[in-house]
Amino acid sequence: MEKATYFEKVPVNTPGGGYDVCVGRNTLEVTLPPLLASLMPNSVAVISHPGLLELYGERLRFLIEASFAGNVRTLFYSFPDGEEHKDLETLKEAYGALLRFGITRYDVLLAFGGGVVGDLAGFVAATYMRGLRYLQVPTTLMAMVDSSIGGKVGIDLPEGKNLVGAFYQPEAVLVDVDYLATLPAREMRSGLAEVAKYGFLYDEGILVEMERWQDGLPDEDYDFVPLVMACARQKASVVSEDERDLSGRRARLNYGHTFGHALEAATGYRALRHGEAVALGMIMAARMAELFWSFATGFTERHLRILLPLLKEVRLPRGLTADDVMEYMERDKKKRGELSLILLMRWQAPVLVNSPPLDLVRRAVDEVLKEVCSR
Repeated sequence: MEKATYFEKVPVNTPGGGYDVCVGRNTLEVTLPPLLASLMPNSVAVISHPGLLELYGERLRFLIEASFAGNVRTLFYSFPDGEEHKDLETLKEAYGALLRFGITRYDVLLAFGGGVVGDLAGFVAATYMRGLRYLQVPTTLMAMVDSSIGGKVGIDLPEGKNLVGAFYQPEAVLVDVDYLATLPAREMRSGLAEVAKYGFLYDEGILVEMERWQDGLPDEDYDFVPLVMACARQKASVVSEDERDLSGRRARLNYGHTFGHALEAATGYRALRHGEAVALGMIMAARMAELFWSFATGFTERHLRILLPLLKEVRLPRGLTADDVMEYMERDKKKRGELSLILLMRWQAPVLVNSPPLDLVRRAVDEVLKEVCSR
């Protein structure tokens, strides 16, 4: 039976470029050919992972070539899955593949994958020949609701996550929720952590909905389009007002991320999916809020109730300590000469706290690590 076609548009308007986030079902089939035809490249470079290209590569090639009746060259470059491969070595290999194929600045790059692919491919687009037009086609829930929107692109260094990067907006973000059907349960739970983030920051309805789910996941026939749309609207609104994270509004989207990025680095980018690290980071931020403000109560309990089911496959390394995490937090790229944290004063009321007491930060990290390891 032919797949139903349905999508809605969320506009993103920034000084770096205006574009639409198209969210629906069968989205690529109806949006990609005319969009590519309007960009008129001689070649299209697809950056992805091997497993994704095995599943979708031929269909993707067909859609690209259908845009030009076959009169276009298509390069597929893939690199291994995992945050540890979002590094300088992979970046160098990607540049080489594009150069050998003859990709020019008049061509188009297509990022096809999750957050790691989108970050690295977007940085390739931002820097290759001083700028290459590109499209984001996210295939994970994490990327659909967050990382593909807003133009933050970059790679990791051994010293920390996303320490080399740029703000570079895509021509469009094309979201087809049908790709979630092949997403492993652990990756789905990881993405739901970012969904929960929007609930804690902006939308109580998201939290209420997630609290109804059993085992951290909705039913198999759940329609993800409204949920992804709700998150995309929030992200689009924020980045349209604060593209480069200068006013502080976009910084709120980093809720849990300062803790989470430090956890990822402290565990070698192997023990935790990004969303799992952010989930732990949000629990730590909730506990920190309770320690910092005497009137803040119930944050940790509700965070645990919503987020612990998303962490059921997490096994933290033995011996991981608060000091290990604190070491990487001190390197966090968002610092302006001081550690900054996004904390909740109440539900859907985030604030930026500069120079929080480090003894309380360490205590929050230590208590949550012990809480999670004991379950």
